[in-house]
Amino acid sequence: MRILPISANFGLNSVRKNNTQTRVMSAMPCDSVSFTGKNESLRKVVILLGAPNSGKGTYARKIAQSFSIPQISTGDILRKELKAGSELGKEAKSYMESGGLVPDELIMKIFKNRIAEKDCAKGFILDGFPRTVNQARQLDGLLAEDKNISLKIVNLDVDRPILYARSAARYTCEDCSRVYSIKEGYTPETAKCECGGKLIKRADDTPEVLTSRLENYDKQTLPLIDYYGSKVSNVGVHGKDAPADETLARVMEKLQ
Repeated sequence: MRILPISANFGLNSVRKNNTQTRVMSAMPCDSVSFTGKNESLRKVVILLGAPNSGKGTYARKIAQSFSIPQISTGDILRKELKAGSELGKEAKSYMESGGLVPDELIMKIFKNRIAEKDCAKGFILDGFPRTVNQARQLDGLLAEDKNISLKIVNLDVDRPILYARSAARYTCEDCSRVYSIKEGYTPETAKCECGGKLIKRADDTPEVLTSRLENYDKQTLPLIDYYGSKVSNVGVHGKDAPADETLARVMEKLQ
């Protein structure tokens, strides 16, 4: 039996014939943040954008490993502050428990603290952040304070039918949270995670939930492509899914 771990290790110089695919658009930064080319002394910052199920988390992990920089997502930094019981964490908790959204100003304070940590000295990759134009403007102002930044932006641009197909095929290990793509002919009952855990279907991996998430994405996040303007360049896969290794190699080429 062959099950395809979405987060499996794969090399940058070889293509493994799995059935995982994506489409990528690479973008240069907006005018408010300087960009310099292949200078290893610069602090490398990568912003990874894309719709739900576009593969942001998977690619962010591989890019982070390649450049030896941490992967940062809004959810991760919020959970860290909550666990630490910090003042910022307590403030964020009050919004979350009331069902409200954590204000951008508070998110940026938490984010600023996170990128000041030692492991971000060489740079960092942002997974799904910024989500709105307002967040992007605030991020620009923060990054502009550091004149030693090399900023690159990649948008994972995946056809909508592929997003739905990925959602239908995606299962998660209930023990280690590793994500698998189970293709037709295989079931989670006959397949196990490499750790031995059971594969389960997440409650949000349904067409209805994905449709709602995509509607929010179109309203809030898609305008970032226009915000970053004419400097955005497309590296895409259209019509059908493409091997993840192949797409990753194209993304990495744009990040060198």
